[in-house]
Amino acid sequence: MSKSMAEETRTQWSLQCSQYLGEISALCFLHFPTHLSSLPFLLAGSGSQLMLYDLESGKMLRSFHVFDGIRVHGITCLFIDCTEGTVSSKLGFQLAVFGESRVKLFSLVIELFLGTQNQSEVSVNLNLLHLLPKFGNWVLDVCFMKGFVSSYNEGSHCLAIGCSDNSVHVWDILNSIVILEVQSPERCLLYSMRLWGDNIEALRIASGTIFNEILVWKVVPKYNAPSSKSPVEDHFDQSYPFSNHVLFHYQQFEAVHMDKLAGHEGSIFRITWSSDGSNLVSVSDDRSARVWAVHAERNGSDKPGYSIVPELDGVVLFGHNARVWDCCISDSLIVTAGEDCTSRMWGLDGKQLLMIKEHIGRGIWRCLYDANSSLLITAGFDSAIKVHQLHGFWSKGSDGRAEVKEFIDRTEIFTARIPASSEHNGLMDSKSEYVRCLHFTCEDSLYVATNQGYLYHAKLSKTRDVKWTELVQVSNEVPIVCMDILSLKSSELSGGVEDWLAVGDGKGYMTIVKVLSDVSAPKVSLTFSWQAGMERQLLGTYWCKSLGYRYIFTTDPKGTLKLWGLYDPSPSVSHSSAGHYNVSLIGEFASCFGIRILCLDASFEEEVLVCGDLRGNLVLFPLLKSLLLNTSVASEEKMSPINYFKGVHGISSVSSVSFARLSSNQIEICSTGGDGCICYLEYDRDQKHLEFIGMKQVKELSLIQSVSEDNDSVDDLASGRYAAGFASVDFIIWNLITETKVVQIPCGGWRRPHSYYLGDVPEMKNCFAYVKDEMIYIHRNWILDGEGKIIPRNLHVQFHGREMHSICFVSENLQLRANGKHNLYSRFSWIATGCEDGTVRLTRYTPGVENWSASKLLGEHVSGSAVRSICCVSEIHVFASEANTISDGRNRQVVDTDNGENPFLLISVGAKRVLTSWLLRNRRLDKEEALADQQYSEIGSSNKPSSGVSSSMSFQWLSTDMPAKYSSSHKYPEDAEKLVGAAENVSSTKVDAISHFQGKGKMDIKPCLGDKYEDDWRYMAVTAFLVKYAGSRLTVCFVVVACSDATLALRALILPYRLWFDVALLAPLSSPVLALQHVIVPICLPSEESIQKGKVYIVISGATDGSIAFWDLTGSIEAFMLRVSTLHVEKFIDCQKRPRTGRGSQGGRWWRSLSSSLSKRRVGSGLVTTKGGDGTDHNKLNHVASRTELLINDSESSAAACSQATTSLQLEVNTDDSSSETCEIRPSHVLNNVHHDSESSAPACSQATASLQSEVNTDDSSSEIYEIRPLHVLNNVHLSGVNCLHVSDIKDCQSSLGGFLFNIISGGDDQALNYLRFELFLLATVTDDEFVTPDIRNSISGPEITRPFVTYGENQNKNYAIKFLYHEKIASAHSSAIKGVWTDGCWVFSTGLDQRVRCWSFEKHGKLTEHGCLVISVPEPEALDARACGRNNYQIAVAGRGMQIVEFSGICEMDGGE
Repeated sequence: MSKSMAEETRTQWSLQCSQYLGEISALCFLHFPTHLSSLPFLLAGSGSQLMLYDLESGKMLRSFHVFDGIRVHGITCLFIDCTEGTVSSKLGFQLAVFGESRVKLFSLVIELFLGTQNQSEVSVNLNLLHLLPKFGNWVLDVCFMKGFVSSYNEGSHCLAIGCSDNSVHVWDILNSIVILEVQSPERCLLYSMRLWGDNIEALRIASGTIFNEILVWKVVPKYNAPSSKSPVEDHFDQSYPFSNHVLFHYQQFEAVHMDKLAGHEGSIFRITWSSDGSNLVSVSDDRSARVWAVHAERNGSDKPGYSIVPELDGVVLFGHNARVWDCCISDSLIVTAGEDCTSRMWGLDGKQLLMIKEHIGRGIWRCLYDANSSLLITAGFDSAIKVHQLHGFWSKGSDGRAEVKEFIDRTEIFTARIPASSEHNGLMDSKSEYVRCLHFTCEDSLYVATNQGYLYHAKLSKTRDVKWTELVQVSNEVPIVCMDILSLKSSELSGGVEDWLAVGDGKGYMTIVKVLSDVSAPKVSLTFSWQAGMERQLLGTYWCKSLGYRYIFTTDPKGTLKLWGLYDPSPSVSHSSAGHYNVSLIGEFASCFGIRILCLDASFEEEVLVCGDLRGNLVLFPLLKSLLLNTSVASEEKMSPINYFKGVHGISSVSSVSFARLSSNQIEICSTGGDGCICYLEYDRDQKHLEFIGMKQVKELSLIQSVSEDNDSVDDLASGRYAAGFASVDFIIWNLITETKVVQIPCGGWRRPHSYYLGDVPEMKNCFAYVKDEMIYIHRNWILDGEGKIIPRNLHVQFHGREMHSICFVSENLQLRANGKHNLYSRFSWIATGCEDGTVRLTRYTPGVENWSASKLLGEHVSGSAVRSICCVSEIHVFASEANTISDGRNRQVVDTDNGENPFLLISVGAKRVLTSWLLRNRRLDKEEALADQQYSEIGSSNKPSSGVSSSMSFQWLSTDMPAKYSSSHKYPEDAEKLVGAAENVSSTKVDAISHFQGKGKMDIKPCLGDKYEDDWRYMAVTAFLVKYAGSRLTVCFVVVACSDATLALRALILPYRLWFDVALLAPLSSPVLALQHVIVPICLPSEESIQKGKVYIVISGATDGSIAFWDLTGSIEAFMLRVSTLHVEKFIDCQKRPRTGRGSQGGRWWRSLSSSLSKRRVGSGLVTTKGGDGTDHNKLNHVASRTELLINDSESSAAACSQATTSLQLEVNTDDSSSETCEIRPSHVLNNVHHDSESSAPACSQATASLQSEVNTDDSSSEIYEIRPLHVLNNVHLSGVNCLHVSDIKDCQSSLGGFLFNIISGGDDQALNYLRFELFLLATVTDDEFVTPDIRNSISGPEITRPFVTYGENQNKNYAIKFLYHEKIASAHSSAIKGVWTDGCWVFSTGLDQRVRCWSFEKHGKLTEHGCLVISVPEPEALDARACGRNNYQIAVAGRGMQIVEFSGICEMDGGE
């Protein structure tokens, strides 16, 4: 007995929730005495937790878990006391936190250590005072009040609670009892309620009813009320709990109706009172906000119970494009926040003053405004908390009300005219002088060039005056068409700055002006000119800071770039003498596109010049050091491009280009353009290869002019990245880290002459100048360090703005140390999520005060189609043919995986059958690079990396596959009944309610026939794995996708060429598949386990009819790998070079594609169906691509712009019966700019006709995609759909047959959790007698459940069998549908719509036992994933409406036989 007890499982476990990353549902200020803190603290409610922020530092101080599974709906605070000492000051608050029908009262103590603002010097303590009884209705508002003056507990505080049944309860905090409960005269359900008043007599209630009306009522003493009861007896009238008359401290009270405010045409979501209670603001479903005036007191003639409807002068605030969720009001300002993700500021007269749009997703749910500090806080579904500071100047009107006189930031506005224009007071004519170019050099220095050849300098003073200095007239009445400035430290003035101005005029002359910036006035030190081009042919001039002032570039309209060298004259000649200054043409760079170049950047060390042109192309030229260092005046050299990329920004112009990062042999290039995108490319100097690696689309900007970053500042926020550009007629500076708008200035658009200058912290230091109607407008916001705070800022990580359907840990082996101990590095995790809005994010979780430290936007699915499923692919499976058998295959696989060249992929699928692959870019950096990487923001990053942990992990877009326009997915043929007959031989098993397996020989086929032009299908599930051919650089990513039209397809992505192939169709299916998993088992020779003969590839699917099916893909995969190894795939057109966006990147045009799928031909009239394990010839085309999607776009492919080619792709099929035919794939139009060789180092600028032929040998004339029948089907595993499925191998358990053991866990809508254990082993290892009477027992019922089924491979060494061992079904594992499961063979984790995470362990004979349950904050969970971060230490991630991590620690010691 003692021995059996020792063998039992012993488990110790602990569950702990991390911070919830999701919607912000409540906001509240904590105001301090001004001498302690100039800005208040902020309390935010998210999920079931409270977060406390210091607005001065922008840091989170603490987070507290206050509810279990209940979302925080509101927070109310009351300042209690302040105790000041010599070392620290303690401030006490009382907090009332409510959610649903619960209210909790807390005591919050904040201790501030004087003389420091460091986060570590702030101590926070939160204690629970009272848990109020559960109310019968939802709580809508709570406010603190003082007790009655005449009561026995004078001076004590009460808590007024408003409920959704239009009732108010008063809670005595001191005695912890309800002392008053009063019901409104009009009993109805409410959507919203807001209380106002600091005591019972002044209490006013505004209720938003379901009838779109606002009822305003109050509680007043009843006249002539008897007071015969004792004080103890009349605390609460038990006989009339909902009556209008309630006894309270010797008096009776009644609810008196004051106003009924009608006008809204939709549900009233939020109501707020003004500070004096005379006005209230309401927001509604009708997209409007209304201001109401409310009478404070009743007239003396009014009788009790009569309603008073005052004459209202209501103001309607209409401007939101969707529902309005929240509002707040001050003495002179109204703020509203809505579903359109905008926060709008209004005057009391209804005029909109300002609009802020920085959130994403389902909108802004909460807004909060503090009039003392002018701080505006907005928070919404995207988890972000934005802080803005609004500075306005108000004055009292004639009626005593505040009027907004001016509503601007702390910005100085200068207005000035050029000197000649100020003297001319009439209308402009053809001879008038006007501004052609503007250029800032610093915050108070602006250079202006005019159409008459004048060059001016404007000095901006602190008194908003402009001091003009005429520098030079470069040409007589010839307009200046281009200007660029290079500012350097002066060699002539100590500590001064010298500006090198390069201007080009309409005659083709270049003029260089050297200006010394003196304190009194700028001085021209040097000027000289030369003929740089023909008349009207000089359009641009550019300095390059890395090359210095000795080299200047000029451009012409035909894409020719000239490099000029400026050499000092002889020492005997004065520097002011222009005639003796040496200028020579060093080289000409001719673009292969022949389009005007708009921007450039050069690297002297890397010897590379990169240029961007008017049509979105990038061209790379060699810039040899020998060419630059040759000081002798020699004839120019003509340089050809070394590489190029067509259509980086579609057909939109490239506005800026720069080298974002340099490494030993790779250059990272960053470009911005008129499509509102920031693109990143990587250039390999050794291979001369240019690759698109990432893109960030800034939807708030239609044109991005530049991206700036500053890594020298000490402040964390200053190390962020800022995008400057235009949206319509506004100039905008956008913070890419916090996703906030720094500056927005209406200027008329980018076509006007303009210039901007950004300081180290653009939130505090920025300048912008533009020209309008002969006037130069200069906006300068320049706050010195220490004079202000960095606002706007983002307090919380911005996340998905909509629901998530998929989640996946992106884990690496390096994150877990060899000893199994988890530390900070091993426990921090990267999590990939896919959202309903089509975005894919990579988010980092770190244990600590602030769990979510970074969230990177990887990209977006085409057209924003929803992401339904996501999976991570990291392990490489090596494939070897029979002639190339892998000896010691396990070790060989490890060697191949560690070479650093194998891809690490992320696959995401979703609506409109979009399949996107992402490639990991996690470089292993040394110490110096790791230090630099902390300052370097990764591509697509939307949050700053936390200090101390390198955030080098990121994914780049790799490839996107989607059907062409009007194409239909795989449908069943008209003779689908023949497919039913073919499926009758498929082994099938039914699972009944008592967990018995019973045979069933036929599947019900329900063909999903529909309109062939319908394109509303979506991918529901995906699983993928990587197979590498031994001895080749080719790696194939096999992707199995399940479509909503009840089809299951095997696709192949060939790397590194990004070619997509259809390999096989898995059929038949009776209903759509919702979950996919795969199992890969190595097959070794029976005598020698180290000799690997191949692998078995099995896919397991769970469908909506409750069935689980097994599919063998081995034959198709091996035949495809053999076929690919003989084809020259590098000669295929590699044309999809960059991701597709929905904006100007495509120029509004559809992607061109070759709708050229090889016809699915049949033998006779029937459908050819093959079993996955049947032996077939390796050269069959059936298992190779019958359709290769070659996406061609002249704006996307990296082809030469000057080539005009007509391409036909021919696939020549040679069959064994000597029949031959050619399947020609011809596009419906002439394809321009076809790139034939992706490895070519130089563009082919010629007219050509290309054809690509591939000889394929087959056994017959068939060239269709073959359907693979299921290996085995388990019917009715669930009573309804299989929502989730997970498979894991059991590494520590060895079966008696020497096979591989696997666990399958599934969850469904029937709330059941199913567990199935099966074994896969070679047939040669057992005898046939063992299959006749297997000794397999079910843990519940005991009888024999099934006999194993056998499938045959291509040779006898691959014959294997699958045997089911245990089956367990927990009928009510959750109280609602199960949405996510995960197992590792020891533990099982599950979650469902009941907002629970349950932990199960495997007991003896496969029985599942629950060992833990935790309520999470994620509403409507949709997906679950987990990872082991130590021995019996797990992180469980749950996603739905938000995301949360559950830390689970347990010890499981199973029986030795198990």
